[in-house]
Amino acid sequence: MRQEVRDWLDSSGYDFETSKIMYDTGRYSYCVFMCHQTIEKLLKAIIIHVNKEIPKKSHNLRELLADCNFEVPADIETKILKLNPHYMFSRYPDIAGGPSYKMYNKQIAKECMDITEEAVTWLKQKLQ
Repeated sequence: MRQEVRDWLDSSGYDFETSKIMYDTGRYSYCVFMCHQTIEKLLKAIIIHVNKEIPKKSHNLRELLADCNFEVPADIETKILKLNPHYMFSRYPDIAGGPSYKMYNKQIAKECMDITEEAVTWLKQKLQ
């Protein structure tokens, strides 16, 4: 496995651990943002590993999934795409319609963490 792939994987894992810390401390908007980052970085690792190319500079999970060049089960894809809006919504009050941290709660964060955990498990199979 190329070092670049390992670097993306390491960063993805670090972000997922960070999401857990944010969840445990009630920082739910950052928890969901880090869930998005976990999947984004894992998809970029897969694109490098499978396609042997540099991933585009995108944060759009739909685009990154399409660039993976393999079939993703519909249920996994649907769940991953639920994370897509959180990249912007979780951080910018002009997009969230107010302070974004006030828009998130434990239930939303838990759902995002569950999605991330399931997606990570499925996606990591593509690196073997």
